[in-house]
Amino acid sequence: MTISLTKKQIDAALPKIEEGLKQYLWLQSKAKASCIFHEDEEFQRKYNHFYKVRRASAWRNTFYNLMAQSKKEHLQFHEVIEALRLATGRYEVSFASKLVATLDTSMPIIDSVVLKNLNMRLPSATAPDRAAKICKLHKKLATCFADFLQTENGKHLVSQFNVKYPSAKITEIKMLDLVLWQTRT
Repeated sequence: MTISLTKKQIDAALPKIEEGLKQYLWLQSKAKASCIFHEDEEFQRKYNHFYKVRRASAWRNTFYNLMAQSKKEHLQFHEVIEALRLATGRYEVSFASKLVATLDTSMPIIDSVVLKNLNMRLPSATAPDRAAKICKLHKKLATCFADFLQTENGKHLVSQFNVKYPSAKITEIKMLDLVLWQTRT
């Protein structure tokens, strides 16, 4: 699987990310400064809005406690996936990747829009070794992002992003993620 964004698609997507970028930068500034995600209601409210977290309060408490633990212990994606599964009984792939990417901005987010753009799918709920397949997908996504960023169009994306948003100090992975999210196929 490869990312096939054209320069035209990139240029069309960049103006659409401004509001989301502001929200993302605010969240990242708070995430870097604090480990008390489970106590910070403003952070949680804005995070829930930005990442479309629509779960009951018990689930959210589990999630934000795990985020605080993850920041302290530097948990990897496979550890977060398993911790969320044990706590909720479900593989919360997108939310696990969002948690990991919040704390390690070099990691991609697994999200339905991005997967659709890349013609990728999550393993089915009944797939044997589902957790291993999910982790493999996450690694494959990271490789696709890195590979694309080395292309002419990837370099165009970074260059134009920096022209449009010169004060936004974010990773190239997140630049690509924001553009992909605005590029509907």
